[in-house]
Amino acid sequence: MPSVAVRRSKRLTPLPALGPLYLVILVICGALAVEAFADGRYADPMLIPLAVLLVAAYGGLRQGVYLAGDQLILRFGLGRTVVGLNGVREFTIRPQPSGKRLLFLELLDGTQVPMGVGVSRNLFSPVVRMPFEKLVALVELLDTRRRQAG
Repeated sequence: MPSVAVRRSKRLTPLPALGPLYLVILVICGALAVEAFADGRYADPMLIPLAVLLVAAYGGLRQGVYLAGDQLILRFGLGRTVVGLNGVREFTIRPQPSGKRLLFLELLDGTQVPMGVGVSRNLFSPVVRMPFEKLVALVELLDTRRRQAG
């Protein structure tokens, strides 16, 4: 049976490029929702798109790479992928045709997973943007943690 103990995860990547915008959207939507509930407008049709926007902004704000013990957590949108560090063969930085460099993770079975973290000049890129030097430092950190877990 899996453990149900609460574990803290450490964020290894910065906020997404649009993180401040996501934060502003969260505050505005939260204030509008609180105001609607305080006024007793529980069935207001405005609350449905407001809730969708609130959840989307929260999901966008949480995207990135997290480390929890010996597990690597890749959060993207409202989903996440959890990978044990002992099941990882290597981390690589690969150039993409669009001109950005993206961090990939290769599992022991040969599966290659893009991590959604990279170097991009486009502000509206869906990747979590990092300077190349910090991306290399992240790869080194993950590689040392992988060796310790294995």
